[in-house]
Amino acid sequence: MPWLGCPPEGNCRSTNSELHPIKCTITSFLIPEHCTFETVNMNSNIDNSMQMSDESKVQVVCTLPDEHNVNSTNTGDIAVVLRTKAIPERTRLVRGKSDPGSLAPVPPVRKKKRKTATMSRNFDLLNLKSLNEPTFHLSDLRLPDHLREDVERLVKGVPLVKVRDSGKQYPRNFKLTGDLMELQYTDSKKWIKRGDCNYELSDIKEIRPGWKTDVFQSATNTEKNRLKLKEGCCFSLVLGAKHKTLDLVTSSEEQRDTWVKVLSTLVKRQKYSALRKQHLKWVIDNFKQADINHDGALNFEEVMKVLHQMNITMDSRLARKIFEEADVKKRKNKQAEDSLDPEEFYHFYQLLRQRPEVKEILKKYSADDDDDFLDLEDLQNFLKDAQKVNASLDECKQVIEKFEPLAENRENEVLSADGLTLFLLSPAQNIFNPECSVVYHDMTRPITEYFIDSSHNTYLMLDQLRGPSSTEAYIRALLKGCRCVELDIWDGANNEPVIFHGHTLTSKILFKDAIIACKSYAFKSSQFPVILSLENHCSVEQQRVVSKHLREILGDMLATIELNDSVTEMPSPRKLRGRIIVKGKCLAVTDCNADNLDNGEVSDEDEAAEIVDEIVQQEVTTKVAKKLKLAKELSDLVMLKSVHFSDFATSKMKHKCYEMSSFVEKKTSKLIGQDPAGFVSHNQKHLSRIYPNGMRTDSSNYDPIDPLNCGCQIVALNYQTSGKPMQLYKGKFLDNGGCGYILKPKALRDPTLNFNPNDPTTFGCKPKSLNIKVISGQRLPKPGGAGEVIDPYVCVSVHGVPSDTMKWKTRIIDNNGFNPLWNETFTTRIHMPELAVIQFVVKDYDQRSKNDFIGQYTLPLTCMTEGGFFY
Repeated sequence: MPWLGCPPEGNCRSTNSELHPIKCTITSFLIPEHCTFETVNMNSNIDNSMQMSDESKVQVVCTLPDEHNVNSTNTGDIAVVLRTKAIPERTRLVRGKSDPGSLAPVPPVRKKKRKTATMSRNFDLLNLKSLNEPTFHLSDLRLPDHLREDVERLVKGVPLVKVRDSGKQYPRNFKLTGDLMELQYTDSKKWIKRGDCNYELSDIKEIRPGWKTDVFQSATNTEKNRLKLKEGCCFSLVLGAKHKTLDLVTSSEEQRDTWVKVLSTLVKRQKYSALRKQHLKWVIDNFKQADINHDGALNFEEVMKVLHQMNITMDSRLARKIFEEADVKKRKNKQAEDSLDPEEFYHFYQLLRQRPEVKEILKKYSADDDDDFLDLEDLQNFLKDAQKVNASLDECKQVIEKFEPLAENRENEVLSADGLTLFLLSPAQNIFNPECSVVYHDMTRPITEYFIDSSHNTYLMLDQLRGPSSTEAYIRALLKGCRCVELDIWDGANNEPVIFHGHTLTSKILFKDAIIACKSYAFKSSQFPVILSLENHCSVEQQRVVSKHLREILGDMLATIELNDSVTEMPSPRKLRGRIIVKGKCLAVTDCNADNLDNGEVSDEDEAAEIVDEIVQQEVTTKVAKKLKLAKELSDLVMLKSVHFSDFATSKMKHKCYEMSSFVEKKTSKLIGQDPAGFVSHNQKHLSRIYPNGMRTDSSNYDPIDPLNCGCQIVALNYQTSGKPMQLYKGKFLDNGGCGYILKPKALRDPTLNFNPNDPTTFGCKPKSLNIKVISGQRLPKPGGAGEVIDPYVCVSVHGVPSDTMKWKTRIIDNNGFNPLWNETFTTRIHMPELAVIQFVVKDYDQRSKNDFIGQYTLPLTCMTEGGFFY
C-alpha cells in the first residue's frame, strides 16, 4: 500500500501559498471538521450518491490545520489539492494509487480502526481531534494580574501525584485547558494510552487543602505514608453531585497553595459562566443529536423530531411559520436549501421561547396599547399593582438599565419582552424574601427557644444495616446547615474508639477522624453552635480516649458550664457562637463532687431511649437493674445532659433546664395525640430530640411537621435520604439566613398562651389570606432525561397546624413540557402563619403508572414575598 506525504517543514518544495496536488482512487472520504472545503472543476455530472465514472474528476480545495491526518477512500479518480500554512508531515491515503513523483513516501504509522461513511451530497464531517494543542492567549482572559503568571504555568502542565485510599500513588501530569474551563491529566504512561481525563471546573464543589477526605485519612494510617504524604503538600477536589474526591499531592507547599488559589478563583468564575452557557449547550447538543447525516443542517422534518426530543409538542403549521422566519438563507436566496444551520436553529428556538404570559403583562400595562414595551410609568404601575412594590421612576429606570438587553431600548427608557422576562426571573423577583436570607431573628434568647437543624445517625451514607460510614457524611450535613450531629461510639481496635451503627454490618470510622471533620466544617455555613449528640457504648477506658480526643482536637471550641442548681437558663446561640456543645450521659452532681471519684454509674434504661435498633433496645431494657460505667473525664465535658423521660409532670418537677430527653418517632406521635399542649409546655423549658423508628432500616424519614408544631427543638432526620420529609424540613430552615437556628413563634415560647396546635383559639395571632397564582412553566425536564413528552401539573400544599393543612392541583397540560401555561389561582386562610410551610411540586401525569416527580420548591410562608415568582 503506497503512502503519500511531504517531508518536514523547511524541506518542502513549495511555499505556503503553493498547491500540492495528490491524485488517487478512493472509496470514501473522511475529513476533519477543522478543515474548510469547496469543490471545483467538475468535468461531468455527479449524482447525489457521488458515484463517479472513470472519467469523472473532482478537485477538492482543502485548508488543513498543522499536522492533520487525512484518511481518504472513495470511488473514482479525484485530484486533491492541499493548501496549508505549514504542510503536514504526513498525509495518509488508504488504498490509494499515488501519482509517481508527486510527494516523497513516509513510513507508515500504526493504524487505528475508524468507522467510515460513504459520501453523500455533502461531506461527512467527523470530529477528529487536532494533533496540536490550542493556542493559549493569556491576554484574552480576564484574570487578576497577580494570578496570570501562576495560571500560565498551570496551563503548561505540572506533575502531581494522585492518591487512592489504599495508599497507592500514581504520578500524573495535570494542567488547565487553554480556555480555563477544565482540569486535565494524562491517564497513563503506557504505550497504549486511553486518552486524557478531563474534569470540568464547574463540577468542583469544594477545594480542601490537607488531609480532609476519607481517602487521605485512610492513606495516612501508616507512619510511612504520613511521612511521604506531607499534609502541607496535599489537597483534594470534591466533584459532582455524588461528592467524589480527587486527592492530589504537589511537590511543595508553595505549589499546593498555587493550585488552591488558582482553582478557587476559576471555580468561582465558572459558577456563573457555566450557567450562562448551559442553556446554549443544551440547544446545540439537541441539534447535533438530530443531525444524523452530519451535514450541519436540519430540514423541517428533522426539526419536528428534535422538538419532540426537547420535550416540545406544537402544531406543525405554527412550527412551519416559525421555521420559515428563522431560515435566513432561504429568505435571502429562494433557491437555497430549506434547512436550518445551528445558528438559525438557535434563533428558531428563541422564537419558540417567547412567553405568552409575558406578552399578557405587556398588553395589560402598556398605556399606549403598544404591547411590545413598557415605559417608565407602565413599569411603575406594574410593580405597584402586580408586585406590590412602590417604586419611584428613578428606580424603574434602574430596572431598565439593568435588565433591558438592547441599547436602543435603554436609551429610550423602555423595557421589552426579553427585558421583562429577565427582570421577572431575577433574584430580586424571587418568591423567597431576600430579607430572610440573612440572620434577622433575635439570637439572644436561651437555646431552648429555637428550632435546631439536626441529623440522625449522621455518619451513615446510605441505609441503617449495611451502608458505609464516612466522615464525608458529617461534612455534607454541616455544609448544609445542620447544627446537631450524632456520633454512635463503640470500642475499637488499638484503644481507638470507632463510630458505626452497632450490631449491624455498617462500616466503621475512627471517632477522632469524625471530630477532626466536625472541627474543620462546623462553622463553614453558620457561626452558631454545633451540638455533638453522643451515643456512648464504650468501656470506661475508651471513654477516657473519647474525652482526650474531644479536649485535644476541639480545645477552646468546647462549650462547658458547671451543671448544678444555680443554672436556671441555658445560654443563647449568640453567646455560644463558634462553640461546640457535647450532649450525652452525665454523672450526678453529688457523685462528680467526690474527690476520689474516677468514674461512676448511670442507669442503662436511659441509654435504651437513645438506641434506634429496636433489637438492641430490647436487650438493654431487660438489664435495667444493671448500671453503665461512665468515665468522669467524659462526664465533665457534657453540657446537655441526657435523661430518661417518664411523663410531663415528672419532668416539670425534677428536670433542670440543661437536662433533655430523646423521643422515638412512635412515642412522639403518641404524646402529640394524647397531650399536645403538655408537649408544648415541656418544650418551653427543656430540649427534646426526636428520631426515626428503628424499623426505618432504609433510612427513610418521618414527617417533621407535627413535632415542630409542638415546639420540639431537635427533630433529627436521616440527612442522606431525600424525599418529601427532608424537602419540608430544609424548606423550613431556609429562614433566618439558613443558619440552622430559628426562633420559635411567641405562641410556642410564652407559657401564658397555653398553645395547642389543634385549637385555633390558642394561636394568639390573626389569620392571613393566601392567594397563589400558578402561571406557567418552561423547559421542564423529562423524568430520567428520556421518554415521551411530559404531561405536567403542579401541586401546591400547605403544611402546618391541622387547621391549615391543605393541597391543590392544577389541571394537566397534555404533551407540553416546554412552556405549559396554567393561569390558575388558589385561595385560603392561614390561621397560624408562623408555622406554615408552602410546597410547590411539579409532576408528570401518567395514566398507567405512578406520576413522576419533576421538581419542587419549599419555603416558610413568612418568607414569601407578595408578587414573587417561583422558578
